[in-house]
Amino acid sequence: MNGTSSGPTNAAPRPRRRKRETASIAGAHADVIHRATQLLLRTLRSPSDEVPLLQRKDLAERLAKISADTGPGGHVRFAELDYESAVRAHFWDHMPDLRPHLGTWAASVVDLHDPHVVPAVRDGLVTHLAGQYLRTGRGDGLASLAERWSTEAPSRARLEAAFQALTRGLEDPAHGREFRKRIYQWCLHGRLRGEFAEVLVRICADVLAASHPDQALLRLYYLARRESAPAQPALKALHDLVAGSRRLRRRLLHRLARYDLTSPDLSIFLRICDPEPLTDSSDTSRTLVEENGVRHSLTTCWHAVLAELPRAAWQSHAARWLHRAADSTGHRGELLLDILVRAAAQCGERRGEVLAALYASAREAERTAPGGPARSAETTELLLHKIGVAQGLNPAAPPPASAKGTQP
Repeated sequence: MNGTSSGPTNAAPRPRRRKRETASIAGAHADVIHRATQLLLRTLRSPSDEVPLLQRKDLAERLAKISADTGPGGHVRFAELDYESAVRAHFWDHMPDLRPHLGTWAASVVDLHDPHVVPAVRDGLVTHLAGQYLRTGRGDGLASLAERWSTEAPSRARLEAAFQALTRGLEDPAHGREFRKRIYQWCLHGRLRGEFAEVLVRICADVLAASHPDQALLRLYYLARRESAPAQPALKALHDLVAGSRRLRRRLLHRLARYDLTSPDLSIFLRICDPEPLTDSSDTSRTLVEENGVRHSLTTCWHAVLAELPRAAWQSHAARWLHRAADSTGHRGELLLDILVRAAAQCGERRGEVLAALYASAREAERTAPGGPARSAETTELLLHKIGVAQGLNPAAPPPASAKGTQP
C-alpha cells in the first residue's frame, strides 16, 4: 500500500477500532494503545468485549491483523510506509459521526497517568488530530476544541494539548490568519472560563510573538486589561515582550496615550515605564525619551497616574525616574524630570497639591538613591526649579548651584 491509499473498508469492527487508535498515536507503547482503545470504547459507550480475558487474542495477534507490530521497547508501529496517515484520513473522512467524540477521547488519553504517556506521545496525538481538522477545512472546530480542553476540568496535560492545537492552527499556511483573528476576538471580549486565559497568554508570548510581534502585543494588552489575578501573567508577558524591543515599547506607549486611560491601563503603564530602557543609548544615537512622540505619550500617561492614583501607588515608580535622572544620563535625565513636572502641572485645580507631592517624593527618594544622597539632592534641586518654572515663580534657566530650597 502506498501513502495515497484511503485504507481498507471491509475489516472487522474491532480491528477497525484498533487501527483508529494506533494510527492516532503510532509510536506509543503497546500498553498506551490498549488503554486508549478502552477509553474510546467508553467514550463511544460501546459494549465491552464479553469474551473472557484468558480466551481473548493477545495484543500481538490483534496488532498483526491491522498490519502493525511492536518495535524495540514495546512501541507500536505500522509495517507499511505512510499507512498510519492513510488510516487516519480514511476514518476521519468515512466515519464523520466519530468526529465529535475524538476530542473527548484525546483529552482522556493525554490525561492518562502512565509512565509511557510521555510528552512526545501527547504532542503526537494532538498533532494528528489537529491535522485532520485542518486538512478538511475545520479550523473553527479545532479552535473550539482547544477552548473546551482549557475550560472543562482543565489539567496541565489538557492545557498543553490546547496550546499545541492552537500552535498547529497558527502555523498552518491556510488557517493561520483565521486563528490569529479568532485569538484576537478571544483576547478582546471572549468569555475566558477555566484556564483558557493562561493558554492565550502563552500562545501570544511564545508563538505569535515570533511571527507577528505587533499582533501579539495588542492581544497581550487586551488580556492584561482584563486580568484580576494577583500573578497577572498577561501583564508580565507584555512587559517581557516590550523589554526586548524599542519599537514595541514605543507602540505600546502610544497605544496607552491614545485613549482615556482606565485603571488597568494605569497598571500597565506603571509596569512598563522603566526609565532605563527609555534613556538607554547603547544601541542607538537617539534614545526613546529624546523622541517628541514618546515624550508626549509619557507625559499623557504620567498625568493620568498623578491625577487619578494616590501617591502610594506611584511613589516607587517616580523614585526610579528620579534615581535615573540623578545617574549619569546628562540631558536625558533632565528630560525625565521635565515629563514628571509637565504631567503634574496639567492636573488643573490639584496642580499645586500634585507638584508638592512630587517634590516630597523626590526628597524621600534621596535616601535610597543608588548614587548616594548628594547627587540625588542636586536632582531634587533641579526638580524644584522646574516646579517653580511651571508655577511661574522661577526663570526658565536653572541656577548653576543652590542650596536646598523650600517646598513649593
